Amino acid sequence: MNSDAKVQWEQLVVALGKVVLSRTPGVGLVADTFFEYWNLIKEKRAHRFFKDIMIDAESMDPNEIDQEYLVSEEFLDFSGSILRRAVTTASEEKVRRFKKILLNEMKHPYKSDFKETFLDITSCINEDQIQILNHFWEVKKCESENSTEQGVADGGDEGARASLNHERDLLGFDESKYLFYVQDLVSKSLLYDENILLFDGGTKPYTNLRITPFGEEFLRFVEGFPDQ
Repeated sequence: MNSDAKVQWEQLVVALGKVVLSRTPGVGLVADTFFEYWNLIKEKRAHRFFKDIMIDAESMDPNEIDQEYLVSEEFLDFSGSILRRAVTTASEEKVRRFKKILLNEMKHPYKSDFKETFLDITSCINEDQIQILNHFWEVKKCESENSTEQGVADGGDEGARASLNHERDLLGFDESKYLFYVQDLVSKSLLYDENILLFDGGTKPYTNLRITPFGEEFLRFVEGFPDQ
């Protein structure tokens, strides 16, 4: 990161801090103390978040960073959206995910009207669920390659159409946790249950899962693959 971009970045941090940490008027001594303490927590989280971002940005190749985009209003808005969510969670894994998204954005700006939607989803799911999504995305890509090269009959059904036990064992979850995670992903339209489409009442739900186009686009956003 060059010196001009670094100055702009520091100004951005100050500006965002003033916006996010603006104090809500108290309605009494207890409420006043609560908001003061809450703002202090958010302030510490914000400083820690951007300190870590700066460390990671300093280690990046300057040629990888879109310097013009870095000082744009669009990036300012996006950084503010990230920060508002990062300072309201105590989950370290979610904070790491938000850092990754912001660093990816600095290198490859993601053009979509669904950024805020994807950030909301990121706030609501965990890394295990992202692992599950990545698994089904890889399964779909492998299935497509198999169907192109030799037809699905030789291996595709062992992928996305695999049994419940196969999928949960492959991912390392017990059945109850796996079902809980995938049901939540289905409810968010990131996965879909093909059994519903087949109208096959003899098959257990959530055994033939596939990733949706919406789920694929979400992964492109959170993993930093905008061009795939």
